[in-house]
Amino acid sequence: MYRNLLLTLILLLIACSSSLADRRKYAWTYQFVTIPKDAVEMEFYQTTRLKQDEPNLWEYRIEVEHGITNRWDISVYQIFSQVQGEAFRWDAFQIRTRVKLAEPGRFVLNPLLYLEYRRKAELAVPNKIEAKFVLGRNFGRWNLAVNPVYELFWAPGKPTHEIGLDVGCSRELSYKVSLGLEAISRIELLEHEKDHKSLYLGPAMSLASGPAFYTVGYAIGVTGDSDDARVRFLMGVML
Repeated sequence: MYRNLLLTLILLLIACSSSLADRRKYAWTYQFVTIPKDAVEMEFYQTTRLKQDEPNLWEYRIEVEHGITNRWDISVYQIFSQVQGEAFRWDAFQIRTRVKLAEPGRFVLNPLLYLEYRRKAELAVPNKIEAKFVLGRNFGRWNLAVNPVYELFWAPGKPTHEIGLDVGCSRELSYKVSLGLEAISRIELLEHEKDHKSLYLGPAMSLASGPAFYTVGYAIGVTGDSDDARVRFLMGVML
């Protein structure tokens, strides 16, 4: 049932779109962008986590995004997942907001604040709050985006913390095609054992076609705590 619902929503994304969406040039790293006031956007994510000798994990996200002002937007996500060999299931809901902290061009890298809350369907899994600064700017056809990240997991259980840094650099070959590289890192801060450190490096490609954009990223795990690789595809359209 959930699979049929996802396919229906994807078809609706394409059928109902009227203008080019808030284009994402990276699969994981965020740019200095919010959608315009009163605009509504839908995005679909598919992420695959690959690790040798462990079942693959697929995650699917459906996001509805609304522009409150030209500098502030909010989003609601429904998240589904499937572990290889297990049932497809609803996994979590998530809310997110982004606020531009200054007008473009005031600083070398334009600042934006990103806040996110996630609640798993399985209530024994802790809540998650994520905060990041999105620093980014276009330099002609080049784009640079830097995202320092802090994540807090709490209730039930003792709070745990993660810090990280996501960096993306890309170049537009034309209006329709952008190619880039991403680096995604996380450090899980553990109290009584060695910290878990993950690092991923890989390319990203974004395509604009009519009213939609399509972005794909492939990230190779570098450290021993990383998955072997992660692959993400996302598409978005304005409604």
